[in-house]
Amino acid sequence: MRRAGAPLTGAIVALCGWLGAGGLAVCPWLVAPAYAAFRADANGGGTAQEKTFDQHVLNLRSSDPDVRLGALRALAASGFPEAIAPMSMLLADPVDEIQIEAIDYVLGYYVVDPPRTTKRVGLVFEVRKRADARSLFEEGPFIVVPRPVPTELATGLAGAIQDATPYIRIQAIYAAGVMLRPPIEPVTAAVLTGALRDSVAEIRMAAAQVLGALRVTSAGEALIEAVNDESAVVKNAAMRALGDIREPRAIQALAEQLAFYKRGKLAEASFDALARIGHPVSIPLFQEQLANKNWVMRRFAAEGLARTRAPEAVTAIEPRFEGEKKAQVQLAMAYALAAAGRPTVISVAATLDDDALAPQAMAYLVDLGRPAVPALAPYLRANQPSVRERTAMVLGLIGGPEAVAALESVGQDPEVRVARAVERAIARAMMTR
Repeated sequence: MRRAGAPLTGAIVALCGWLGAGGLAVCPWLVAPAYAAFRADANGGGTAQEKTFDQHVLNLRSSDPDVRLGALRALAASGFPEAIAPMSMLLADPVDEIQIEAIDYVLGYYVVDPPRTTKRVGLVFEVRKRADARSLFEEGPFIVVPRPVPTELATGLAGAIQDATPYIRIQAIYAAGVMLRPPIEPVTAAVLTGALRDSVAEIRMAAAQVLGALRVTSAGEALIEAVNDESAVVKNAAMRALGDIREPRAIQALAEQLAFYKRGKLAEASFDALARIGHPVSIPLFQEQLANKNWVMRRFAAEGLARTRAPEAVTAIEPRFEGEKKAQVQLAMAYALAAAGRPTVISVAATLDDDALAPQAMAYLVDLGRPAVPALAPYLRANQPSVRERTAMVLGLIGGPEAVAALESVGQDPEVRVARAVERAIARAMMTR
């Protein structure tokens, strides 16, 4: 029978859960005793239906799929981060449905709103609302809970990426993009790079996107080769990834792509990649493209100048800044000027109240880093909850003592969503302190 301490343990876990999946990361002083109590309670005479944590871990190795699935669900329901490593062994399970559910459950530990997954009736799996790893990946780093990544998770994902089922492969690739942090393990990097040769174009595209997001610089040569892929979506993703990893060896190939296509999506993709690399050798090209009639190219040109971090690179922007009519381009120009040391960080931060421009501004502020914190911190006290939440998210990714001090100075926000964002941001910022 359950001991008297069990309800308190559940209450503690629920309290941390109120903070979201990240709650367990920000209140270890509560979780550690609760976890110990959970283990002690289970070992102290629980019924047959109250199996111990250790028994659930052992059951993950059962030859019976039903037992493995039950153990997976029990560990996931515990809510303890200690469950991530053992659960990860089922990422490479021989039963597809178990693999899918394992990916869903483990993802739940790393995103702000844990995904709902499958229910099982008898021997039939019925999908109610399956987590889409690609959608979570596309949400970007702001939805990710700050949590360590055990080696077992990286190993399990590497196995799933090589699975025989295409759906498993693509889910695992995008799940890796959500949960892993650069620099990733060499084995996982090699497996992801190998996925660039997959027979399914959608999987090759996913591999390129995730290699870029995880800054896998060792994939540079393979990504350059992928620029010549027969699939336009793979070509596009490979160019973006080369920009994300800032691969200087790709500059010539990307410039050739731009010269060949001149306009259209692939021309934009090649120029975007050059802008992400931000190499000084491209400054004349960036300055030239500021006059392009296509506003997307003007935006990329300003971003490229920003990333060169060369003060002289922005001389062509200053006379154009006030007269630029396209909001996205003017925002990119403010970013470039701020990167060159001009006092325009506040112009970037001021767009956090615009739902259309906020994602662009947030990415710029993170890139500007710690020098942007003094101008950004006052927005933690903005009237709009969405601005306070976005500011907290940005400060969390910037990290460092200045960001932590700013976040801790605001106290408990009256909006639950903002309060949760601040808690997660503090945890994330302290990891880079």
